[in-house]
Amino acid sequence: MPALVMRQPANTQFARNAEHYARSAVFAQSDNLSALLRVVNPQPHWQTLDVAAGGGHTAIACAARARHVTATDIVPQMLAAARRLAHERELTNIDFALADAESLPHPDATFDLVTCRIAPHHFNDPGRAVREMARVCKPGALVAVIDGIAPPDRAVADEINRWEAERDPSHVALLTVNGWSALFCAAHLDSVHLSAFDLWLDFDEHMRRADVDNQTAANLRRQLLHGSPAMRDWLKVTVKGDTITFNWPLILIVGRKAAAG
Repeated sequence: MPALVMRQPANTQFARNAEHYARSAVFAQSDNLSALLRVVNPQPHWQTLDVAAGGGHTAIACAARARHVTATDIVPQMLAAARRLAHERELTNIDFALADAESLPHPDATFDLVTCRIAPHHFNDPGRAVREMARVCKPGALVAVIDGIAPPDRAVADEINRWEAERDPSHVALLTVNGWSALFCAAHLDSVHLSAFDLWLDFDEHMRRADVDNQTAANLRRQLLHGSPAMRDWLKVTVKGDTITFNWPLILIVGRKAAAG
């Protein structure tokens, strides 16, 4: 796992940028969200939990299919933005609650599905969070996580993590694919699905979403364009005129809690 960096608490970083994330097309509509729904296939009788719900996009997508969704986050402003979005969609089967992903307030074996999308890189202890997700699942239920992934090369992973932490001080670290598989195994979740996705990002929009000041953005631009060849290759940095785009590789990992008996 890449070395952890000192970070600004997520509740500080996201409190001032909640609406940016709630209205972001990157989070609202993407092939990784569609794939998650296709793989887990929420059923009309399911009780589901979305951990670190952010702008609420995953919870809202599940609410269109499941009986009820509980959306949790550690940031009140994010929950408020998600609640407004759900109200706009006229969804009445979502509850919103403050909760720490690493210490969920729900009883054991409560949910048919637990999701967590593009959030675990903010967690101090993602292994504990996965164990908590498994704990609150019913026997036979699913845990589905989507997050960015680190390259296997430790030095390149550290370079990418430092870059992202400068943009977003609440960033802790990305895990490798093997790292994620190990966490699911340790939480006694049997592998159901594993796939990778490209998430193409526009540099300027990536900066605006985190409310990055101009000086920091200029420094991050230089680092992205002149970083190590391995970093630029992993991120597939592309320059067309004044526009910089890059790929943020994602993993979708789904595990099933062992059935009782």
